[in-house]
Amino acid sequence: MLEGSPRTPRNDRQESNVQNAVVNGNGRSYVVALPDNDAAASIADRLGGPERVLASHVSGRPLLVGTLSGNRLISGSADEACVSVVGQCAVTQEEMNRYAARASAPTDFSRVQLQCSGSFLTFGSYQGNVYASGQALETRRLWWCSIGENTVISDRADVLAELADLAFDETAIALRLLPAQPHPIDQIGLWSGVQPLPGDQALLVGQDGEARRITWWNMPSEDVDLQNGAVAFRDALEKAVTSRTAGNAEVVCDLSGGLDSTPICYFAAANSGSGIVARTLFHPDPGGREDLAWAKKALTVMPNVREHLVKSTDEFVDFYEGVDEVNVVLDEPTQAITAGPRIMALLSEDAQKNAAIHLNGLGGDHILRGVAGWEHTLARSHPLLAWRRSRSEHIPAGTSVMSTLRQLSDRRSYRAWLADGIAKKAKSLRPPGVNDWSSPLALPEWLSADARETVVKAVRSLLSGLDPLHPTVAGHSDIYFARDAAKLVRGTGQLGNPFGVAYEAPLLDDRVVEAAFRVRRTERDTPLEWKPLMKSAMRGILPKGYLMRTSKVGGGAQSVRGYLRHHDVLVGLVEESGLLDGGLIDRTAFLNSTRPDRWEPPSPEIHNVVNLGKFILNQRRTAPVAA
Repeated sequence: MLEGSPRTPRNDRQESNVQNAVVNGNGRSYVVALPDNDAAASIADRLGGPERVLASHVSGRPLLVGTLSGNRLISGSADEACVSVVGQCAVTQEEMNRYAARASAPTDFSRVQLQCSGSFLTFGSYQGNVYASGQALETRRLWWCSIGENTVISDRADVLAELADLAFDETAIALRLLPAQPHPIDQIGLWSGVQPLPGDQALLVGQDGEARRITWWNMPSEDVDLQNGAVAFRDALEKAVTSRTAGNAEVVCDLSGGLDSTPICYFAAANSGSGIVARTLFHPDPGGREDLAWAKKALTVMPNVREHLVKSTDEFVDFYEGVDEVNVVLDEPTQAITAGPRIMALLSEDAQKNAAIHLNGLGGDHILRGVAGWEHTLARSHPLLAWRRSRSEHIPAGTSVMSTLRQLSDRRSYRAWLADGIAKKAKSLRPPGVNDWSSPLALPEWLSADARETVVKAVRSLLSGLDPLHPTVAGHSDIYFARDAAKLVRGTGQLGNPFGVAYEAPLLDDRVVEAAFRVRRTERDTPLEWKPLMKSAMRGILPKGYLMRTSKVGGGAQSVRGYLRHHDVLVGLVEESGLLDGGLIDRTAFLNSTRPDRWEPPSPEIHNVVNLGKFILNQRRTAPVAA
């Protein structure tokens, strides 16, 4: 199905503009966890043998095999147990030894995941029985598959697919073309036989290679007021930052002047002995220098900022320029690909400065700003307040009183909501309403009849026994949108692997998100104030004048210009991947609906197709990790 066609060549100007933004080769960082038996040990030999063994079972057989770039490994052991974390975590070897010594069952290793700050994976072995878990919100996550009689685990789905010689799942490919992918569509792996491990679950694998799943994480109750919640949130965010900046590593921080990256930059600077590098970007469009002005206000109270780099976006490639040259191999398609050229230019500069860590503010909008579904849940306990909050958004949008009332009174289950979505077969994406559990399904008009039938059949097959991520619309939405942001963060993190730079988003760490989730939603965000939780958390730390900021200028104009200039190259990329003529897409309808407009940003639908196309191309070209 996915046979490619001849590639559309780039012109000389485009080629020269992306030279410094692109790394040739895949530079994959990965870890594989193996059961404690001889058959599993032979898999380690295929991955490079003793040189690639990162940690061993007490028996001496390999537990963890792989290669790490931008990730730390901290391990501990005791008589019958050993435990390791992979990622960004400030835990010490002595503390890990204590975790190992206190274990009396594999499930006890969940204490590491529950108690430590940072973003990391936990692997343990107790009497030869394996424990593995990732982040609940999935900034770092795990996959598993069967190889022979053994269950093998990895943080990269493509590595498992190579080890087990698995092919793409064509139904999963079709589902990834959808502009919105509600749970559990967003969890489906792209290779037949590679299974996702949901972030709130751990995998236990016995010495016989058999596996079972347990739940280690539950969403906290939202029962803390803003004043107390802000203190806990500030403490969690500072610990998240210092879990990455501990030691003498060179640190670069985004300093956009916004309420996400700026607090992170402050905490990195305040806890740095050698100082940090802060970077602010601005653009020449109207309002484009606003970020720089706000960043300078915040800088007045930041200690240990050794260097403040200021750059215009005119020094970078256009939006959408160089996407076809992003050759870093990701294990699932995300917007990290279309955002890749500019991010990789920054990472290249970081590497030249010998930076090991680059901190960004991704995820702030997803945990600090509310969604319409909050009001649906609020209406169950405070109907008048829910009504007022809903109407404050609906009146400016022209939504009728009856429509607001219908949405607030909608009592469909998650299963019924998703079933109705696939039955309606809406052709265009729309923002979630008050009664939407997450982003609603849409089947673009350019999907072929066969693809449409495949998608409908696949979604209906998921409905039996399907439960939401949380019993309430608000809780489900919170988890879904945080994990949606984490998917981007995980992808951008993989962009940093070839550079040896950890590109990290502390705002989406489990401990930080938990602290945000505990704050009452009516106080975490309101129609009258911009990100009140972060403002309360940073009051008395960042300047009062800075905390008066109420908005942030976007890059819409740059997006319009970039898409207009580079549309043909993006279409050529999709064509080369085989998607355009592979039976899933109606070529004529796709080209018509994604034609650039001189005044409007491109449809979000084009991103998923381009990201998927480039993902397929890079997977096709990459060198294998296993013999």
